[in-house]
Formats: sequence, C-alpha cells, structure tokens
Amino acid sequence: MHTTFSVEFDHAWLAGKGLPRERGRGLLRLLAELAQSGSLLEAARRAGVSYRSAWGALGDGARLFGAPLVDMQRGRRARLSPLGRKLLAADERVRAGLGEHFERLRAEIPAMLADALPGTRPRLVLHASHDLALAELGALCQRALDLEVVIRGADDGLAALARGDCDLAGFHVADALPRAAAAAASLGRWLDPRKHSLIHFVTREQGLIARPGSRIRGVHDLTRPGSRFLNRPPGAGPHDDADLAVAAAVANGRAEAGFGLRAAAARYGLKFVPLATERYYIAAQRRAFREAPLQLLLAAMRSREFMQATAHLAGYDTSSAGSREALGSALAWLQQPRQRRRTR
Repeated sequence: MHTTFSVEFDHAWLAGKGLPRERGRGLLRLLAELAQSGSLLEAARRAGVSYRSAWGALGDGARLFGAPLVDMQRGRRARLSPLGRKLLAADERVRAGLGEHFERLRAEIPAMLADALPGTRPRLVLHASHDLALAELGALCQRALDLEVVIRGADDGLAALARGDCDLAGFHVADALPRAAAAAASLGRWLDPRKHSLIHFVTREQGLIARPGSRIRGVHDLTRPGSRFLNRPPGAGPHDDADLAVAAAVANGRAEAGFGLRAAAARYGLKFVPLATERYYIAAQRRAFREAPLQLLLAAMRSREFMQATAHLAGYDTSSAGSREALGSALAWLQQPRQRRRTR
C-alpha cells in the first residue's frame, strides 16, 4: 500500500471572533490540562505553550463568550468556571460522537484511492478450505487488492490465523449434526471472540450427486447391493476440489453416486439430492476491519459484480456476502434444530 500519506481528521470545533480554530483547539487542551492539574503553570507546560500564551488564550476565550473560563484566586488551586466545564464537556461530546465515524472513514478513504495510487497494492493472505466462489472473488479483487488464497483444511487455516501466519481463514460449517459439532469445536479451539470476528461469505447446498435416472433418493439407497458410492476419488488430496472430482467420476460412470455440492452436480448435468446446508465463513482479526485491505475485500463481496459472477453456481446464496457476524452467531446457527432452519 502507498505509505506517503495518512488519513487524519481534526476534532477542532471551537472558533469565533478573535479566536481562530487553531487557537480554539489549544484553548480546549489547556482547559483539559488545567482541570487535571489545578495549576495554570503546570497546565501550560503540559499543553506545550508558555505561561504568557496560556493567559492570552484564556483571555481570548473570556472575551469571546463574555464570561471567564477559569476561576483563579490567590492561594487557591485554579478551577474551571461553570462555562469552562461546559466547554470541556462539549469537547468530549464532539470527540465521542465523531470518533467512530472517523475510524470508519480512515479505513474507507485509502480503499477508495487504492486502485489509483502508484506502488504496491494492499495485500491479504487467506488460508481456506476449497470453495467454487473463491476464484470469482479473487478475479474481482485483482484490480485493487492482491488476494493470495492458500487452499488447506479448515483446522489448519484457523490455526494459521491464530498464530498470525495469515490474515484470514476460510471454513464451512454444515447443519448436519456431526459436522456441526466438529465445526463448533474448531471455532472454540482457535478463535477468540475478543480478538476475532466472522465474515459471512456464501451459503451452499451439500448432498448426493447421482446419475440422472438413478433410484438414489437418499443416503439409505446407498446401502443397496451393487451400489457404487464414491466418497473421494482415488488420488485426490485432502484440500483438492473433491466436489468437482466426484461429479466428474459419476458423470463418467465410475460411480453411481457421491457426496458433493449442488453446483458441482449442475456443472455436469447430474441429479442432486440435498442433505445439508453449509455456511462458508471467513475469520479475521477484529482490528483488521478498520484497515483498508479488508475494507476492499468486503466491498468486493458486497458488490453487484460478485453476485453476478456467482449466479451460475447452483445452490449458492451470496445475498449476505460481506456481512459481519460475531462468533456466537455462527454457533447459534449450528445449535438450532435443522428443521427450524429449513423453514425460514
């Protein structure tokens, strides 16, 4: 990312006749220091101004408002007047009210400029289990973001994120109970709700891929004598695109059925029997949501272009892509009865 500029916002708001905004900023800082120290001399030192300049700023403020900002009596600590306290409270209100908006804009503005700036593009490293929509996302990000996708198992990816070896970790959770339990264990083992948050990527349908015209209508049909069921093609690695490999094997007649995605079955014109709904999440450090690279990625996920690019993937739903979720939301979804989820 181009590093010769930074995005800084100014909370300064106090100004008026005889009190330029820069001097108004200094006056508010002086009042804050005075409220803490009770000494104008000490407050001036902490604020980085001379004692004479501090007196001048208090005088400017008093003339602007027609009332003193500080109550100073010989032999007593300096105290803010009621007006001085009100001004300080107003400044705190301004900072609190604008702080969240400024943080969001600090991330959005570099993202807006990224594709027009010279130098290297922002970069993210994603360790993820395989998904057909990842390729579409990577292609969409190429203009403004260097997204490196490393395909690996969900546990390995989440462990890498926990160690700080990658920026993001992608994994899917299914509503089938055994997989749900394993997914919940992985979330609890590697992810900390105080440090991590989830991005909803896609929802997809998992089930049985079968030859057209076959009598397979459910898992129980796989137990029939002579049924050739393929769980994973010979030679397929644990992180390969096994769904398409299974669909290709069924299409070539090497098996009657196998587990895979509806999108893989549709690509080969095969029959599909839905068994489970899967959500694909991408985990990230919470602080990364304030930074430009992740903002660029989220913008790509939420774009109309991404929805159009994934429209050909049967059984996929990208309508919530790019939405942020707490870890508890994913766990709550896993723990809901399957029938209740399907009736939504």
